[in-house]
Amino acid sequence: MKKRLIAILTSICLIVSAFPFMAVAEGNVDLTSLYKAKDTEDTWSTAETEVIHLEDVSSSELLITKKGDYVLSGTWTGQVVIETGVEDKVRLILNGVTITSPEGPAIYEKQGDKLIITLAEGTENTLTDGAAVQDGDDTIGAALYAEDDLSINGTGSLIAHGTVKHGIQSKADLIIANGHITVDSVNDGIRGRNSVLVLDGSISVTAGGDGIVTTREDKDGKGWLIIAGGNIEIQTGEGAGEVRVSANSRGGGRGGWGWDNSVSSSNDDVSQKGIKAATDLTVLDGTITLNCVDDGLHGVNVTISGGMIAIRTGDDGIHGDTETVINGGTIRITQCYEGIEGTNVTINGGEIQIIASDDGINASGGNDASGFGGRGNDRFSGSDGGMLTIHGGQIEVTASGDGLDSNGSISITGGVTGVWAATTKGEGAIDFNGTGTISGGLVIITSVNGVMEDTSRISGSALVSIPLSTTGTSGQTITVLDGNGETIGSFTPMQSYDSLLIAGEKVQENDTISVRTGDISLFAGSITADMIGTPGSGYSGFGNRNGNGGFGDGNGNGRGNGRQRGGH
Repeated sequence: MKKRLIAILTSICLIVSAFPFMAVAEGNVDLTSLYKAKDTEDTWSTAETEVIHLEDVSSSELLITKKGDYVLSGTWTGQVVIETGVEDKVRLILNGVTITSPEGPAIYEKQGDKLIITLAEGTENTLTDGAAVQDGDDTIGAALYAEDDLSINGTGSLIAHGTVKHGIQSKADLIIANGHITVDSVNDGIRGRNSVLVLDGSISVTAGGDGIVTTREDKDGKGWLIIAGGNIEIQTGEGAGEVRVSANSRGGGRGGWGWDNSVSSSNDDVSQKGIKAATDLTVLDGTITLNCVDDGLHGVNVTISGGMIAIRTGDDGIHGDTETVINGGTIRITQCYEGIEGTNVTINGGEIQIIASDDGINASGGNDASGFGGRGNDRFSGSDGGMLTIHGGQIEVTASGDGLDSNGSISITGGVTGVWAATTKGEGAIDFNGTGTISGGLVIITSVNGVMEDTSRISGSALVSIPLSTTGTSGQTITVLDGNGETIGSFTPMQSYDSLLIAGEKVQENDTISVRTGDISLFAGSITADMIGTPGSGYSGFGNRNGNGGFGDGNGNGRGNGRQRGGH
């Protein structure tokens, strides 16, 4: 674990005490300022600890009132209570315990400075709570509960059964440094009020509420959540539901596909997100697998700089109320309503694949309005605001709604962006209300029903229409090469298509290119003027909520008839 932490820390820089979003968005995070050596230290010896065999405890309560290290072992029905001085730290080394509490948490830290749980190597430790208890106005329900800071380390296993509310809960800061942790809970799986920091470990959560969550949003510098490593698997509720093919399968599934949420429909009273921060959510590294009723990753600001993330969800894959920034990592969103959403969405790098029943990437009002039963953000129709910016990365979007959508503007300056969209009346491969600019990188657009457009809607790079003699095949890679045979970029559509457009700095008029799909050459030669802006049949691949662009008539003529849908 220590070698892994060193590797992570050498790639990360500075954090200020208030933990501002801009520092996180730029990747400037010094994790060492967020924890102390004792939070990760998992070595111990019986000579320096007090050893307690739980079978020898005669009452149903083990009360710890002095700071220090305690080794617990054995099977017991009762409750461990920690109540020390407010500056005292207590470490419990769980050396093979099964604790079932008749009432309240199995381990209950009522007062102290910090509770540290060390999971002894090679041991399995199980905690099960009993009926909820009251502490003033608070209803306490968790298998492992700390009123103050809580840290978990070690290489052993912890199984937490949250039969009343939550699995693991801290009313302050929660750090998971290591360990094999399994949680099943009626409500939230792992819950920290002020913050949650995951450095490493193996975490599996099955939760009726949120998987991992912070809750404090009323104090600056609090409510953040960082995943710096580890292997995390989370299911909320009954998961994302089963995919089913339908022409009108869901609010956003027009002309495409969707899924049946009759089993996993969201409970309006219970949040069922995968990883949710009250303020800033940051993913630096790790392997994350999410199967959720509601959003996969959710925060006011969301930053992803690394890791491997796989998401299936009944709502948004990644949702930032304000800013969503992706600097790197591998992201696979194989089922969602909308893939990536935020008031502003900025993609600087990474490998991203999205399959969405509505919009693939959406810069919108940002509020958590999309979801079950409808477009949600249509209530922001006609309002300017929101910016989708793509500076780099490999992005592949398959969307039954809009591929790329912005309530404001879209700017593409680099990377490779591939989009498949159904292109029906209200949908297009790229849809924006302000300006649309392609000034760098490569954009590959495939569609059914045509992707022609009044080229004045897009500035920066011309749209080049590649003639197709037959329908393109789903799952077959489209590759664009320059005149020297070097690959400019590629895209693998997940649905068949009858129209193909490309745009970018290396595919301008008079440039020599070749376009291939599998072993088939679609085009080889110089781009001529009659290929630029040449419309196809059907509806426009680019939309305008003010009625510009409109529909094509099948003969290459676009009609700005004002029928383009508002909102997104």
